[in-house]
Amino acid sequence: MLNALLLVLVALFTAQPALASPAPGEPVERAYKKEKKDEASAEEKDAEQAAAEAEAERKRKEILARVIVLKWEGTRSADYEDETVRRNVRSRIARPEAMFFPEVDIYQNGRKVPDRTVVPALQPAIVPDSNIPQVMAAVDSVAGIPWNALQPYEWRQKADELRKLADLLWFVDRVELREPLFLLYSQIGRAAENAADNSPPYYERVGPYSVNYYYYLAATLAYQDPGLMSKITDPELNASINIQLQQIQQGSYPVLTVDFQQEGVNFDIEWFNDTYEVRLNGIVVEPDARGQLDVFLGRSDIYLKRKDTGHGLSERLEVTKLDNKIYFIRDVARKKVGKDFIDQLFLHKNECNPEVDDDILNYLAIYAKLHAKAEIYIAVAEGGNPNKMWIWRYDRKAAQLKKVGGGPDSFPVRFAAVFSTGLLYNNGTVALNDTASSNTSLAPSDVVNDNRIAIDLNPATVPFNFELRGHYNRLMVNIGGEWGYEAGGAGGWMEYYQTPGSDNTLTIDSNASNCADNGGNLACGDISTVYHTATFNRNLWLGAGVVFMRDAGIGFGPRLAARVGFVDMPHGLQTTGHFGWAIQPGFLPAGERVRPLVDLDARGGIAIPLDKSLYKDTRGDRKLIQPVFGLTLGVGMTF
Repeated sequence: MLNALLLVLVALFTAQPALASPAPGEPVERAYKKEKKDEASAEEKDAEQAAAEAEAERKRKEILARVIVLKWEGTRSADYEDETVRRNVRSRIARPEAMFFPEVDIYQNGRKVPDRTVVPALQPAIVPDSNIPQVMAAVDSVAGIPWNALQPYEWRQKADELRKLADLLWFVDRVELREPLFLLYSQIGRAAENAADNSPPYYERVGPYSVNYYYYLAATLAYQDPGLMSKITDPELNASINIQLQQIQQGSYPVLTVDFQQEGVNFDIEWFNDTYEVRLNGIVVEPDARGQLDVFLGRSDIYLKRKDTGHGLSERLEVTKLDNKIYFIRDVARKKVGKDFIDQLFLHKNECNPEVDDDILNYLAIYAKLHAKAEIYIAVAEGGNPNKMWIWRYDRKAAQLKKVGGGPDSFPVRFAAVFSTGLLYNNGTVALNDTASSNTSLAPSDVVNDNRIAIDLNPATVPFNFELRGHYNRLMVNIGGEWGYEAGGAGGWMEYYQTPGSDNTLTIDSNASNCADNGGNLACGDISTVYHTATFNRNLWLGAGVVFMRDAGIGFGPRLAARVGFVDMPHGLQTTGHFGWAIQPGFLPAGERVRPLVDLDARGGIAIPLDKSLYKDTRGDRKLIQPVFGLTLGVGMTF
């Protein structure tokens, strides 16, 4: 018996996972392959869906406002991650979905074209693909010229012409630019060698060696991608560059360390790698655990691409000797677009258009072109105080900054006053029947039989609603009063007078002759109940909601909201949910804060009568909670 149990246990633990049940006559192997194919197909669909969602999210973020927060020198907070800074800026620029970035992201020294006569507004930001054919045509033209077909001075002229073309590929941020630049460097080096001119800029001293500088630059590109060497079919030219490549591979030339840390900030390599993709001359590389990366002397194009929301800083390093062995790239960027930028902004901080130097204007223009669909803002918390925000918006057309708000003077809450009317349906109302006899009076407990009360009339109401809204980012808080005119033709509303105590009725003597003095107490034989009647039914309410889309911070766009109101007739509560949409009509004049408003609002909810309610007495045991719904159209203004 024990042996049998052991055999069963061994069989259970050594059993293979069951395959999909094959069809009759189908081999097990074929069924297994089919199952694996189905699993792979499901994984591909999941991957495609994830990619589509990521692309949709990227496109959504392309249009969101981008706020660069300049951190005040010597402070530890009030930077782009500070929640108070974010709330205040979003409210003041009326962009609830605005994204925030550190100052170093607008540093674009690498993307700035070498031609200093190009004004900021004309900075191209990215090397266009159309420049590649022009470079390749010049390369092919020179490559076909034998070395002895030109005089040395003519080769020098060719070298000068080719060298100018290098400015067409001024920043390598993608692999497509590597091959044209490599071939261009090769032909510049060949022309310089045939010119027999060993002077700069064609020959430079790199470390202990004087080298053909453009052969060396071509070799540094080939060191990253050895496959580039196969693009050179001229054996002599290939051999010349290969000599430089071998020396680089052997470590004959010194290197410069690029450090991505920032002074005074704890560096987290995991955060950095999750946030940025580092590209060196167009190829993705990863810094070491200390945030450092070794690059060769000469030209190095460094680009930090944000993995989630676009472009980061760019730098073009071109050094042939080591003054410092470490280049703190983000610290250099922070000083230029942090401290120096703030000093310029606050030199005349109350001016609407601050004067900043050409380099910063170039960086702003390039950053704006890299994010062509987004508004660009610069924000500074004066003295590190997040409640004293200074904000400027970059104007693309004028290529300058314009002040949005300064210090604590820009009130962050926007208001809107709206008047609206429409049609409501409220089955929780009681109307006065003017056509019924009003000579008969009954005790309050029998009020259900009072023929002065009409409970089956058309419960339609024409509302006249006055409200005040407050907007802070997406949050909306509103308060108001609504007066409803009874539209069923009954002539008004009816309810008990709300008297103190449990007895909520007022009575009068309908026949004074029946009253007598009974031991000091007035006794009347014919008493009539008096009801409160009114033409308008008052509803005082308080609400809150959320506004969506780009202009939510100033009250425009779709919204979802809820209200709770105290209604006079019937005496009770009215709770409603609302979907609305406010737009700014383009044909009316508008200011910065004061803007016209057209509003549409749909509501649905319930009416709940309270204890001292005529409605509860007339309904008896029937359902008391009744539906409320309707539609209103309003006009108003923001301020």
